[in-house]
Amino acid sequence: MFLSSFRSRLFVISVTLLAVFVAGVGVYLHQVLRTWTVTVIEEDLEVRARLISDALKLSTEKFDHHAFIETFGDIDEQRITIVDGEGRLLADTHLDRESIAAMEGFSDRPEIADALRGERALTRRYSESIDREMVNFALPGTDDGVVVRVSVPLREVEEVITGLRALLIVGGLIGLAGTILISGIASRLMSQILQDVLDRARADEALKATPMPLSQTLFPSHDISLREVTRALEDTLEQLAEQRNRFRAVLNGMNEGVLATDSDLQITLSNRTVRRLLGLHNEPEGRSLYESLSAEIVDLLVERIGEGIEFDVNEPTPRRIQVRATHRPEAAGYIFVFHDVTAIRQLESVRRDFVANVSHELRTPISVIQANAQTLLKGAIDSEPHARSFTEGIYRNARRLARLVADLLDLARIEAGEVELDLQSVSLAQVAERVVDDVTAYAEVDESTIRCNLDSEWLVWADPDGLRQILTNLLENALKYGGDDIEVEVSASRQADQVTVEVRDDGPGVPEEHRRRIFERFYRVDEGRPSRTGGTGLGLPIVKYMVHAMNGEVGCRAGKEGGAIFWFTLPINPRG
Repeated sequence: MFLSSFRSRLFVISVTLLAVFVAGVGVYLHQVLRTWTVTVIEEDLEVRARLISDALKLSTEKFDHHAFIETFGDIDEQRITIVDGEGRLLADTHLDRESIAAMEGFSDRPEIADALRGERALTRRYSESIDREMVNFALPGTDDGVVVRVSVPLREVEEVITGLRALLIVGGLIGLAGTILISGIASRLMSQILQDVLDRARADEALKATPMPLSQTLFPSHDISLREVTRALEDTLEQLAEQRNRFRAVLNGMNEGVLATDSDLQITLSNRTVRRLLGLHNEPEGRSLYESLSAEIVDLLVERIGEGIEFDVNEPTPRRIQVRATHRPEAAGYIFVFHDVTAIRQLESVRRDFVANVSHELRTPISVIQANAQTLLKGAIDSEPHARSFTEGIYRNARRLARLVADLLDLARIEAGEVELDLQSVSLAQVAERVVDDVTAYAEVDESTIRCNLDSEWLVWADPDGLRQILTNLLENALKYGGDDIEVEVSASRQADQVTVEVRDDGPGVPEEHRRRIFERFYRVDEGRPSRTGGTGLGLPIVKYMVHAMNGEVGCRAGKEGGAIFWFTLPINPRG
């Protein structure tokens, strides 16, 4: 069976690996212990040699070296040798006096030769004189050059090492037996786990396939291979990865910013929008929420769970952010949803200003009309001079109301995109001269001068009626707010693909701090400045929208010799 074979293979592999490991550790420990044992024996030989050398320093001239070393006997089968400064053997525990006398010299022994030169010497070699493998240590002795050598059979060292080797082998076998037992238990447990996985995988496959008998579904056969389990696991991982990527794509595609934190306010999840709204340059995951938001805002959000609060962000661009916090349903923590309400709040502000300004603009003419009508009804209508004066006042303010309503309707149509422009090649000079004539006729400019300096051959790509309205509003604005006896000049300059038109006056001009807002609806530089014909405050906003609709730009700047210059650009050809 598959699982039995798999379990056997797993057991053999694990036991083999453990055996190799135990053998490797045993060899390593054997080498370490062997080296340590030899080092200990060598250090012991050196101690013995120094003790004997120190004793020889106390000897006299008639000192019997042979009798001295005989006192050491065969302690631990050690061999003690004494050699004079010329290499002649004086005494040896393993040789009698006759043998010593017959010896010609010991200076040919490597350790003795090194000691005669005043060096400590250690060798391991075979001794022909006693027919044994020995470990020798020679040490320079007394001042007259006597050398002391202490030797022990190498057999003693091997016996110690053999004992250590036996201990290692016994310990290794015991450890291997234990590991084999543990490996058998582990392989059995693993096989049971794999059997459960196989059963579940087979059951899932049976449910997906055609209906099968209940017994076959609940008790599947064991002929399923590990390849099927692997395929099932791979499919599951692919599904999880696909769901994760889909979730990440949806999260990053949201217009709202999303932050998720744990109960300690450590960020666990964020999307691209929240990083853009808060100006976060790095991934905030793993950091505290206090590093992304001020402590005051975070504490307020946690205190007001479910309630939205708003705050301002100055970087990377000024924004108004609304955020709401809720508890995470699946775990302890919070979810914060951020909305960029900058445009909404600006629109609300514009709407409030618009209502206030319209009310203000309507209040004055309506009040005048109402007061003049009441005066006429109370008897002024019977007095011809007074009746005419009050009736003219009613007419002027009614006309002002009509212009205000007309401008409001025009502006609403332009903003709603309901104005259809007929863009074509238009002679800038012809349209401008006609507008100058019209404005001069009805605007009462007897004390003011309007000059038009335009090249008659220049053509712009624009709507004729829209261009006429732009020039009319700019000229009327210059006459109304330029003061008495002013000069207004219309000029133009040509670039590669566009024409810049300028309306220049020599009036008081527009202060620099007001030029950015001069094209807002109902905005006035000086509320107390008198108006020659009662402007509506919508002329310049209409100019702005009309120019933009014709693919141009508009602006205001100060003249070199005073006054104001209102300019706008228009393309020369359709591609502009």
